[in-house]
Amino acid sequence: MNSPTTITGPTLLITVALAVMTFIVPRRYLLLPYVIGACFAPADQTVMVGELNFQVLRILVVVGMLRLALRGEIIALRWNRFDKLVLAWFVVGSIVYVTQWMSFGAFINRCGRFVEWLCLYWVFRQSVRSWQDLRFAYVALAFCALIMLPFVVLEWIRGTNPFAVLGRVVTTLREENYRCQATFPHAIMMGLFWATLVPLFVGFARQQARYRWVLWSAVGASALMIWMTASSTPILTLVAVAVLLLAFPLRQYTGTAAWGVLALLFALSFVMKAPVWHLIARVGVVSGSTGWHRFYLIDEAIRHFSQWMLLGTHDTGSWGLGLEDVTNQYILEGVRGGFLTLVLFGVILFVGARTMVRLSLRSRDRSESYLAWGLFVTIIAHCLSFLGVSYFGQIDMIWYLLLAGVALCYGQVHEAAQPVPGRLAVAARPQHAY
Repeated sequence: MNSPTTITGPTLLITVALAVMTFIVPRRYLLLPYVIGACFAPADQTVMVGELNFQVLRILVVVGMLRLALRGEIIALRWNRFDKLVLAWFVVGSIVYVTQWMSFGAFINRCGRFVEWLCLYWVFRQSVRSWQDLRFAYVALAFCALIMLPFVVLEWIRGTNPFAVLGRVVTTLREENYRCQATFPHAIMMGLFWATLVPLFVGFARQQARYRWVLWSAVGASALMIWMTASSTPILTLVAVAVLLLAFPLRQYTGTAAWGVLALLFALSFVMKAPVWHLIARVGVVSGSTGWHRFYLIDEAIRHFSQWMLLGTHDTGSWGLGLEDVTNQYILEGVRGGFLTLVLFGVILFVGARTMVRLSLRSRDRSESYLAWGLFVTIIAHCLSFLGVSYFGQIDMIWYLLLAGVALCYGQVHEAAQPVPGRLAVAARPQHAY
């Protein structure tokens, strides 16, 4: 991960423009500046305020909270169990992290994460009140994909990053392949950003709605940009997304399939000479892939379980050569917050995936059923991505947008007997004319 740097003039201008936009756009378009910022503002630049540092996303979160408060647009959210899980995950992880380090710097770090994570989640929960709100965000992201594509193609052809004018973003070379990253802090982060958006690009494109051609075009643009990252994790994630989207007619067998995968892994653990997670070392679709490092990290994390299970650990570099680079979100959760934080993180993923499958099966509206399946596929895409990378940068924005969408759906699935403000309904509300 790149360390933060002082914000450059061009990025500062973009930030100011997005902050102004956050204040003046109608509420139903409130997600637009976050979408634009995530796509076109580098994530590793900061504005220092005393000991606190504010990246573009954090600045927009603060501005968004002020806007909602000053304009009286805050609604009384009915926090459900999924919301409480997200809150518990953050609180437990923060307490363990500060206890682990026992320093004022650790407390400041968690304060920054509070703004970046929990406050962002709250702003998105206030903003995502129906499928229409979520659809607007994904249409905006689709337009951004089409705008970004020519810049990434140019980066791939020339080997220089057109967005370098905004600050410290580069194009790296591995095994004679350019690894394009546009405004993102790493090529893998750019690839996964677009790969995890594809399921709902497809889902909303299948509706009888405006901008269908934009959404389908964004699917193609995303695939091209993913390929130009020359990174195995995003490419394999996109393949998994395609397979799972095609499995929509078989969604009633999701539970059986999940148990089947677990049984297969259990059986392989008996017949393989190496641990079953050694399979990660054998997976690679581009030259220079570092699957072995990912296997080695998992293997050593298991060996050193007693070191991090209670309060996490300060240093993973002592586990082995190169293991200070924690390229696994699950292990990072344990390293930062101990085993309990890791469990809560896993429960969030499980409950979210189960909720979306249930909504897909119960919904009588086929469009809503497919959109719910798209959210399920998106969750699984993130689950697979977490095996090969730990998130940083702009991808955090779409991760919390996903969680906000799942939280809204959870209310429909588990509180269907009572009217819920912002209840999801594809056909029950008129569509916004955007």
